[in-house]
Amino acid sequence: MLTNSRGVKWSIILLVTFFMGSAMQLFSQTGISGIGSFEGELPSYWTKGVEPSGATLEWATDQSRSMGKSLKITKSATDEAAMWTSENMADFWSPVHNKDQDIFVGAYVRTQGVNTNPASDDAKWYISYTFYDSSGALIGETRMDIDQSSASSGSWMADTNDVGQTILPKDSWKTIIKFVGGKDATGTVWADDFMLYGRTGWAGQNWNTAVGVPSGWYYWLPPGGGNNGELSHGYENTIVTTEEAYTGLKSLKFDLPFDRPPQDAFVGTNRMLLDGSDGNLNSTSIGNEMDISALSVNLGDRIRISVWIKANNLVPDSAAMYPTTWAVGFTYGFFKGNGNNDGWNSVDGYPKDMQFVFPNVTSFDWTQYYIDIDVPDNADAKTIAIRLHPYSRFTGTIYFDDLMIEVIGVTDVEPGSQLPDVFAVHQNYPNPFNPSTTISYTIPKTSKVSVKVFDILGREVVSLLDEVQVRGAYDVVWNGKNNFGEIVGSGIYFYRVETEKFAQVMKMILLK
Repeated sequence: MLTNSRGVKWSIILLVTFFMGSAMQLFSQTGISGIGSFEGELPSYWTKGVEPSGATLEWATDQSRSMGKSLKITKSATDEAAMWTSENMADFWSPVHNKDQDIFVGAYVRTQGVNTNPASDDAKWYISYTFYDSSGALIGETRMDIDQSSASSGSWMADTNDVGQTILPKDSWKTIIKFVGGKDATGTVWADDFMLYGRTGWAGQNWNTAVGVPSGWYYWLPPGGGNNGELSHGYENTIVTTEEAYTGLKSLKFDLPFDRPPQDAFVGTNRMLLDGSDGNLNSTSIGNEMDISALSVNLGDRIRISVWIKANNLVPDSAAMYPTTWAVGFTYGFFKGNGNNDGWNSVDGYPKDMQFVFPNVTSFDWTQYYIDIDVPDNADAKTIAIRLHPYSRFTGTIYFDDLMIEVIGVTDVEPGSQLPDVFAVHQNYPNPFNPSTTISYTIPKTSKVSVKVFDILGREVVSLLDEVQVRGAYDVVWNGKNNFGEIVGSGIYFYRVETEKFAQVMKMILLK
């Protein structure tokens, strides 16, 4: 087996790719658009705003409340204030922070050896949230002074605003968070789990409230995406770790205990940059800390999305019992924009889920998993984003490293046309449907194929197919009946097409 040496950043021309440790194929890497690792040295959405002489800003591992890292400032008296500064927290998904809401803001902080009972603002430590309207004009600032009544807190403490203190008269199109040590402030302070949410209604999303993932990545972890400063359902164990790495020193670790409450979540890439001038996807790395090539990805190209995975503490019986929910995979999507305030602007039919088929073992070493997909031939497709996605019932310990995108050809296969060279599952048609719908897929070689429908709770509704099929394109019709011949009710259903080495799940809606 050809392997690349650990600890060396990927810059080679050839590599070996294999799926589940079996089929191996040597291919040229001239079409790589970027390698997404977790080696970044700054937290996503945060920058060192001011680091004057006499002050040190660190993305620290010595103290954290969530995800293994925090923002840290250590300083003596300095010529100016030291501060960590966020990027615009009114980003995609939630394009603004809403007016007329009683917005709860704050962070968790920890102090050590700070100056006490400051007599001036310059001697204070504080957290601030500053809000701007669509024209860039200042709406207002909410500032929360950190407790300096004693030199050291001894534990994490919440530093938050008061009820009714932050009600915006206008939507905030730019929200900037600052963690500040005034120029005369001294000592060491850590900040973590920044919060922004409506006390009684939706106020918008505040991204990467725990600061554990590097530039280029963001996360959505329960119970509220981390927006409330709390993580649960096993995702409190999510961390970028040095325990394991395929290349470099770090990987992303999910450690989900067997008895955790069901809930899915993800760590995903920021949307990758696009060029609207000619309708083409331009090459870019996944995040601003990663490798960049000169590749251009065109609408209609076929691309391969791959990631390296290592796992242990797996429960194969759970995989058999919950085939759509005890799983890990990609959620990938194409979007109409990638700037702040673009909102949730996905291209029709996206995002889509693809689930990996793990071997029937309790652990396996680093293995590359991939999916080949077609970039939609749609001028609205300006960006792509990819999520590393454990689904709701998955348990076990899993490491991800080196997410990668590669151009492998131009789309030339449609259902029912020439022999396909990729596994692909297409959106059912019609969708929504009543009473029947067609599921189309292609397989690149003779395989045993299973097509099943599941309800929203992951229970099997009907098995439509379980047989060996030769290479080709296929259609399977579901008539809206379950395994007992009974007509099922309206609602959301999922269909899973699976071979020995691939599986993909798609959502469909039955309306009556």
